[in-house]
Amino acid sequence: MFFAKLHPLLVHFPVGLLVSGVLFELYGNLRGENSVAQAGAFNVRFGFWCSLPVAVVGFLGVMSIEAKDEFKPFLSRHILFAFSTVFLFLGVMLLSRFCDRTWGKMVYYFFLMAGLLAVLGAGYYGGELVHRFNLPVGP
Repeated sequence: MFFAKLHPLLVHFPVGLLVSGVLFELYGNLRGENSVAQAGAFNVRFGFWCSLPVAVVGFLGVMSIEAKDEFKPFLSRHILFAFSTVFLFLGVMLLSRFCDRTWGKMVYYFFLMAGLLAVLGAGYYGGELVHRFNLPVGP
């Protein structure tokens, strides 16, 4: 139960880094402000690396709770979005090496936007688990 209680406390840091990083990077590249785009790219990279231990803590937390039928769909969607977030931002990290090519830049921005949507989806379902179903404390 320790990891299930720890995960909601830790998850906000990488989520904030990833969301702000995507927004800064998109804004900086669209407006031609290189320093903002670089700050966004740094936040995305740092947020990705910070999300890995938080994902492990979340996985250990899931193993320590009893999954009831009433919140299983929310839990499975939260896990799906969380793993999608990690894999999409891994793709962002790998694709950043190919941003000098036209196809690389297009695929990079696609992964960046898809990663942002995955973070928001994981956050929505995680928030529902905590606030609607009172996980991990229970009723």
